Parts: sequence; structure tokens; C-alpha cells
Amino acid sequence: MNMDFLALIKNLIQNYDQDVLTNATKANSILLDLALNYPKERILARNFVEAGGYTLLRKSEGDYIIAAGSIKKRLLEDFSVEAAAADWIIDIFLAAMDFEQREISPLPPASQYPQGAFKGRSQSVAIGIAHHAAVLTDGTVASGGDNKFLQCDTAAWEHISSIACGDAHTVGLNSAGRVITAGRNNHDQCHVGDLQDIASIYAFGDDTICVGSDGFAHAVGKSGLNLSLFEDIKSIAWHPEGVYGIKNDGRVQMSSAGWEEEEWAAALTDVSQIISTYIRGSLVLKKDGRIYKLGEPDGYFAQLRDIVSIVDLSDGFAVLRKDGTVRILPYERDEPRKDFAADTWKDITAIYGKYKRLIGLTTEGRLLVACADGDWIRRNGSLDYIMDWYPIETHDKLGKG
Repeated sequence: MNMDFLALIKNLIQNYDQDVLTNATKANSILLDLALNYPKERILARNFVEAGGYTLLRKSEGDYIIAAGSIKKRLLEDFSVEAAAADWIIDIFLAAMDFEQREISPLPPASQYPQGAFKGRSQSVAIGIAHHAAVLTDGTVASGGDNKFLQCDTAAWEHISSIACGDAHTVGLNSAGRVITAGRNNHDQCHVGDLQDIASIYAFGDDTICVGSDGFAHAVGKSGLNLSLFEDIKSIAWHPEGVYGIKNDGRVQMSSAGWEEEEWAAALTDVSQIISTYIRGSLVLKKDGRIYKLGEPDGYFAQLRDIVSIVDLSDGFAVLRKDGTVRILPYERDEPRKDFAADTWKDITAIYGKYKRLIGLTTEGRLLVACADGDWIRRNGSLDYIMDWYPIETHDKLGKG
């Protein structure tokens, strides 16, 4: 048990009035200041405060069993915190509030809350123009393909929880919430500075976006994106004119005004994922597993059901169904559907697509690869090396929202 961290929680509880402690935003800010040197612990503590844990315990008046059960349920379901980590942080607050004198077990190892402590979305596999990267279960990164700009120089990376690839740069997020980069930096896309407490990372072209566990986004790179108004962000989606920010409540923000789809996007609710193309518009995946095209809510996509993830393949899109199967579809109703190797894939837990390449992650941590462009293979070589990367982290399940 880290007694210093317990003392910090006691400081939070005992030295601030009830108005502060019942306000999750203020309490989170105080936790950040108090627990600056305890990144893993403070993330769990923030989840606890945001789940209403302190308020529930305070109102329990010592009868904490029911309250603790309710708090744990919220941590498990709403924040994806693993059971051992949820129990630990509940015990910390109980001890700090002097509800019970008990011996508290040590903080569970990182494997007990692989990404649950972060509210952002984690990604195990990433695709660049001609390079690829994946997070192995031991926290190291496998990468391969074009290395002209040293974008595959990831051999020394450790404790990585999420990966992203721009056209020729690679971005990694470690378990402490710090960002690591490699590759082309001609537009300062690798200049992430001293960002801390990052929950998720994204890379598009020559841009990098980092979203903090506080829901605020930071961008560097060629596009000069201004994300100062983004808040409470869960994930980022690329758009030809900027980026979408998908909020925790399923609503959408945009990095700039004047998009053709602006009015539609501003009215969106319950969004799980968005994919955009240069000329085909944007497809929206709702939390109920249904897809529609922005501006065309009654399009042929409406027939799709039970979808957990969608990716763009440049000349079509791929969907991952709840049953673990994959389907490749054209963007328009009257376009013929092409046969694709991925049509036979089964037991898939996540899909990743870019530039006519599709990678599927199986439930056992293996990767399957398909490419719809024979010319790409002739120019860049076989993708078989990707299937040798094993085992891959399977914690992400991108369609869970």
C-alpha cells in the first residue's frame, strides 16, 4: 500500500468543503494537483470521483457495503476499470474517510486495468502509407514496411498501450499517459512536447492529435488544427477539412466551421464512430449498431445492423459485426460489391483500414491482412510479415463506443 497516496486522498477529503467534493470537475482538478507523481493512481481516483463514488460513500453514513457495490458497478460498466483496480480505489477512499480500519492491498499491476483506467479509445494496430505497427501483449511495438523516415524505429519502446500512424510517422502512448514518436517530422508532427495524462492518440497524414484524460485535445502538425474548443472528447475522426471530436455523450464537435456536413454533424447524438472520405462524405456509426451517411439518413446503409466498427478502404468500407465477421461494402447502392479475402474472416475483435488495406485482429491476438490493390503490393511488397506479429493486445474492441 502506498501510504503517501492514501495521505493525498485524505488531504482531498478532509481539507476541502462539501461544495468542492460534490463537484467532480473541481475534485478532479484537485486530484491532479495532489497526485502529480502518481499517474496510475490518480487516473483511478479520477474515475472514482467521476462515477460519483465520494458522494455515495459520504451519504452512506458508514453503511458502505451497498454504496461500494453501486460504485464498483459504475466503474466496471461506465469506465471499464477492472474489478481488482475498482476494489483498490474503493478501499483507498474508505480508509481515507475512516469508515473502517483495514489493511489495503497494493495497487494492482497495470495488467489489471490495461486501458480501463483511461476513458479514451485505445488502438492495438495502426497503418501508414506504407508502414504498419502493432502493440504486443508485453507492451512492446512491432513495426515494418517503409522506414525511409525511421518511422519503424520502435524497437526500444516499452509499456505501450496504444499506437497510431500518420503517413510517415508513428505515435505511441505508454501506460503512464506519455506520448512517444518516431518518423518524419517536417511539420512538427512529432513535437508532442511534455504532454502528460494522455488518454488516446491519433495520427492523420502529417498531423498528430492527443486527447487527455480530462477530455481536452492537443494537435500538432501540418494542418495547424485549432482544437481549443474541444472538450469532453472520447475519440477523434479525420475529415478532409479538419477533424471531428466525438464526445463522451455521443455528440460531435468540429475543428472548424463551414463544412458541407456541419449542420448534420452538429445535430448528431449517440455516435460511436465516424469515417470520412475525400469525395464520398462521412459515414456515422451509432451506438445502437446502425450506420447512415451524413445528409442521407435513409440511405442503403440503414439496412445494416449489429455493427461494432467501420473503417475506410478508399474505394469502399469495411464493417465488423457483433458476431465477429467482416463485410466489405461499396459506398453507393448501385456499385457492384467486390469479393475480398476478408469475407471469410471469423472471430474478429477489431478492424483497421487505410489506403485499400484491411487488418483484422482475432480474439486470440493474431492478425489477418488483406489488400484490395495489387499495384500497392507490387510497389511496396508483401504484407505477410504482419501476420507474424503475435500475440497482439485485444483489449480495444473499437466498436464499444
